[in-house]
Amino acid sequence: MAQELVNALEPELKRLKREYIADSLVTLDGWTDEILAVIRKVSSRFSTPLFDAQVARVAASTISRAEADNAEEFRDSVNRAVGVDFQMIAKPKGMTDYLEASTAENVNLIKSIPADYFSRVETLVLGGMKDGLAPTAIARQIHDETGVNARRAKLIARDQISKLNSDLTRQRQTAAGIEFYKSVDAGDVRVSGAPGGKYPNAKISCYGIARQDIGYGPGIYKIADGATWNGVKGLHPGKHHILCRCVGLAMIPGVNYFPEKNG
Repeated sequence: MAQELVNALEPELKRLKREYIADSLVTLDGWTDEILAVIRKVSSRFSTPLFDAQVARVAASTISRAEADNAEEFRDSVNRAVGVDFQMIAKPKGMTDYLEASTAENVNLIKSIPADYFSRVETLVLGGMKDGLAPTAIARQIHDETGVNARRAKLIARDQISKLNSDLTRQRQTAAGIEFYKSVDAGDVRVSGAPGGKYPNAKISCYGIARQDIGYGPGIYKIADGATWNGVKGLHPGKHHILCRCVGLAMIPGVNYFPEKNG
């Protein structure tokens, strides 16, 4: 998006440089309309049926890979606990609908990135022109904005995969008849709420959730309920907060969980 935009804008900015640097009220509306037309022409390339189809394929492929990876990770985690090959990799009832809804949600998130980007760039470019900035300075601003947008896209992607994996794990655990899970944090300085870490005062403490005992044992919660922290209920590993890296280990009575010992 950024490359196409800069390629289209640079010659127009150079052509109109004398007009907008002079900031003549007579020509103001003229160059504004011309620049907006260039930006929106590039923007329109990212809202076509072909682009939408590409977005849908990307979203569906990502969701499918995440589901397959989750199935394998879930089977391995149960295998380690039980000590036998546990083939619970089929989609539990309702998961197909959930995957379709997740794909649709991710399509909307991906499509929001061009819309947000071009809207911000319009404001940036017109503001730079009204301030009399040189074309090269405006181009640098576009590149800077692209960096911000790319970071946002990566944040969305990582957070969505984390939440998707959390939901899939919870569905598989429920389908397997597992009632409890143990919340395990990532064990490093980036864990929210960790004393001496980067975020000791975080509103939602993954460190605290992994250690508090509500009657089932430290860090152990009912899958149906999740954890509660700082008044927020229904918290699940991978969804405690944005980019949560916690995981929920299945607690199997008599295998790796002994409720009578936990009181």
